[in-house]
Amino acid sequence: MESPADFLARWQYTGLFAVIFVEEAGVPLPLPGDLFIAAMGFLAHGGRAAFAPTAAVVTTATVLGAALLYLVSRHAGRPLLVRLARRLGYTEEREARLEAWLTRRGAPAVVLGRLVPGLRIVMTVVAGALRLRQSTFALGTLVAGLVWATLYFWIGWALGAGYERVGGGGALASAWPAAVAIAIAASLALTWRVRARRAPRAEP
Repeated sequence: MESPADFLARWQYTGLFAVIFVEEAGVPLPLPGDLFIAAMGFLAHGGRAAFAPTAAVVTTATVLGAALLYLVSRHAGRPLLVRLARRLGYTEEREARLEAWLTRRGAPAVVLGRLVPGLRIVMTVVAGALRLRQSTFALGTLVAGLVWATLYFWIGWALGAGYERVGGGGALASAWPAAVAIAIAASLALTWRVRARRAPRAEP
């Protein structure tokens, strides 16, 4: 399978926009968008990409794709939320707590929820189904998209710099299997820690 770096080397920012938009609209992809953003950072270290256009493309695609899924979720309502989120342990009690949290915190809650690995798309569905104000959701998504783009771009850039120091320019071409493994392991570890902290609250 073509690596994210190879795909983006060929399609550049158009390919990045397409991947992020499709994922944010709720379409499952073989690889998460995180890796494609990191791939742009990886390419940027070699002078084949830049931060500013990457951040602009990711943020724009995030806002537009998430807006589409938000509107679908708002129209479909709680049935879609139940069908999707119940598979992830989303109970009625958690729904009530999340609805109160979204109402009280607004955009900051959207930002925080979307930055937790595994909850980004669920947060969009929840916000739409619970009819969070559209302007509040859009603002939170804008900020979260910019933070997301910044974080993973520089992770990718650092990976490129590290591999170049260790193995020279030739190591860059074969670095993506390790980079993918590192990113997936980090995402799983963070998700596990978040769920572990929530588990004691859910038991009563």
